[in-house]
Amino acid sequence: MINKKGAVELSISTIVIVVLAMSMLILGLVLIKNIFSGSTENVDQMNGKVKEQIRLLFQDESERVFLYLTDGMAVIKQGSTFGVAFMVRNTERGTASSQTFKYETVLDDDKIRENCKGVTKEIAEKWVKFGSGTLSIMPGEKDGDRIRIEIPEEAPLCVTKYRILIYRPDKGETINNPYEDIRFNIDIRSKGLF
Repeated sequence: MINKKGAVELSISTIVIVVLAMSMLILGLVLIKNIFSGSTENVDQMNGKVKEQIRLLFQDESERVFLYLTDGMAVIKQGSTFGVAFMVRNTERGTASSQTFKYETVLDDDKIRENCKGVTKEIAEKWVKFGSGTLSIMPGEKDGDRIRIEIPEEAPLCVTKYRILIYRPDKGETINNPYEDIRFNIDIRSKGLF
């Protein structure tokens, strides 16, 4: 004969365990969601504050270009990527339409082969990714972009120089006669030095 009282107790215990397990699962998911949403909000808030600080640094109305690098030096580890951010202000007055600013990043190191142990100009120019582009800026406004530098793992430890040439083709400006010329250095360091 089957003990019905034991069977009922067993099924009630099973239901209680399932209900407790589901409650713990739901509480755990809610906790994880709150942690990740809080982290996302913090990152968005920090990005906003960083952008605002860059804007505050660019308050001098006489400045036409701003490069956000300490002492114009980008310190990059072998085998890593680094972004060089810059802003351009359109100082043109009396027009209501935006102007097109073009920019190109060029190597500015005639002794690259000597300074960087045999690296050619062609190789050093390939380290720059997204080094050219176009910005459309209204008079009195500013806009920026970022150039990506990718240093291969086998790159020698050295310092080399680059320039960002900003020009307005519709104003007759060229790379040789730019609106602004920004210079910066890249200091390639070993992976273990950071």
